[in-house]
Amino acid sequence: MNRRPLAALASVVLTVLGIVFLLPPKCAHACSCAMPPGSQDALADSEAVFSGEVVAVQQGTATATSPGYDTATLRVSEAWKGAGRGTLEVRTPSQGTACGYHFEEGREYLVYAYKGKQGLEVDSCGATEPLSGAVADLAALGDGEKPQGGGVLSDTSGGVSVHALVGLAGLALAVSFLVVVRLVRADRTRGD
Repeated sequence: MNRRPLAALASVVLTVLGIVFLLPPKCAHACSCAMPPGSQDALADSEAVFSGEVVAVQQGTATATSPGYDTATLRVSEAWKGAGRGTLEVRTPSQGTACGYHFEEGREYLVYAYKGKQGLEVDSCGATEPLSGAVADLAALGDGEKPQGGGVLSDTSGGVSVHALVGLAGLALAVSFLVVVRLVRADRTRGD
């Protein structure tokens, strides 16, 4: 059985998958979200997951080139991942058309934050929601930890980090490239 076509097909598939995982998403001018993730997926994909009350919201200013960012300061009441301090700031685009999440001062939220360019960020496409509507997520997440004196909380997600997935995609891309190069060289030496 000739394994060369099968190896070539596997290389092409791995190359395509590697490229898909490594390409950054294109910027959109309007908010468009896929289905919201389930609580366990959102937990695994988030840098910090916590519940807390909004104690302040600082409005950002939009410009012609940027939607601007609002900054919400939350007093953390319970944390499941990465929120070791008593208060945290999260940024979100100022405009709903840029997928900004609207925080209200004095209201409690279950926050799924990801690492942005300037700290923790949330958007309306994530799983962040008012605490009063997060009954199913809270049940799925189980008991969190209470922040104590700014100590670091342990990661209870059990998921694979985004950095690990990008690394695996890069490795798959490199391996598939090497297999294609080897196949091309083998065909050239046979043709000579």
